[in-house]
Amino acid sequence: MHFNCTNCGKCCVDSLYMGTLSAVEEDLARWEDAERYDILDTAYIFYWGDHRTADLWMDPKTGDENISDTCPWVKKIGEDLWHCSIHELRPNVCRDYPVDEEQAEGFGCPGYRALSVRSSSLGPDGDHG
Repeated sequence: MHFNCTNCGKCCVDSLYMGTLSAVEEDLARWEDAERYDILDTAYIFYWGDHRTADLWMDPKTGDENISDTCPWVKKIGEDLWHCSIHELRPNVCRDYPVDEEQAEGFGCPGYRALSVRSSSLGPDGDHG
């Protein structure tokens, strides 16, 4: 079964998940190439062996770990609808979410359910019944 993001924001507003996010060299290079120093300012960059990595998301003013439940780059745009303001530049950890259906269900994310409900409501030609 494939995942279909519904922009519910469940992954972006979970304090436990937000506290585990990290960036890899590919993310850091993407932000540097785009000259997005505002994003880089929220990453605590360090070396792990010979590769750069970073803890996300840090308060750029204090350097403290972001204690908010909400990703600093996501904005609420409806009752149950969220928008990622760095979607094209988001870190791989966000691009790869969820790693499986169990992770999505753990957050209450409807991405797998939305796809299966939509698929079951389609007729044999792919149109709605």
